Amino acid sequence: MGSGIRAEVSLPTGAPAPFDGVVDGATPVTSVARCTPAGDAERVVVEFIADGDLSVPDGVEVVFDYGGRAAYRFEATVDPDSPFVVLDRYETPISEAVIRDGRLLITFHASDLPTLRSVLEAFQESCPDMEVKRLLQSTTTPTESDLVTVDRSELTERQREVLAAAYEAGYFDHPKGANAGEVAESLGIGRSTFTEHVAAAQRKLLGSLLD
Repeated sequence: MGSGIRAEVSLPTGAPAPFDGVVDGATPVTSVARCTPAGDAERVVVEFIADGDLSVPDGVEVVFDYGGRAAYRFEATVDPDSPFVVLDRYETPISEAVIRDGRLLITFHASDLPTLRSVLEAFQESCPDMEVKRLLQSTTTPTESDLVTVDRSELTERQREVLAAAYEAGYFDHPKGANAGEVAESLGIGRSTFTEHVAAAQRKLLGSLLD
């Protein structure tokens, strides 16, 4: 079995996603699919399934009626910052894309950690409101117990901020790119407060990994 990572990411339904102005996120949307028209790399055709009485703007057509639900289709301009285009850029297919509770939820499999990091950084750059909901890492043994769940929502906002600053500064590198005092100073907190936040966050993350 490969050592890839399954990622579930939450993004705004608005720009740079193609749903901006098409759906407001109040009604659940499933089975999102897309393709690029032949010979036109600047346009994308998007299709999704939602309630049959969904209010949509001009240009969005019903292509199939399921009775109570319907398949909708529309064209949009390709946005290089769209999460779909970002994944195309890293040759990473989307496993699932839905809209729920006003958010676009995307699931994909990254082949390795560098690819995952690059995709998430690209998402973050264009969508500061991005949230990583879940990460599952497979190992070489094909059993369910070898899937590791990492739920970032277990961390407080401050713990995530401290971990992010420490990571960017190279605090976890060997040799270290920065020591605890330097990272603490960049955050405007004391060294002891910094180490307490890091220790608490690491306990939570290790608890998820080792359970």
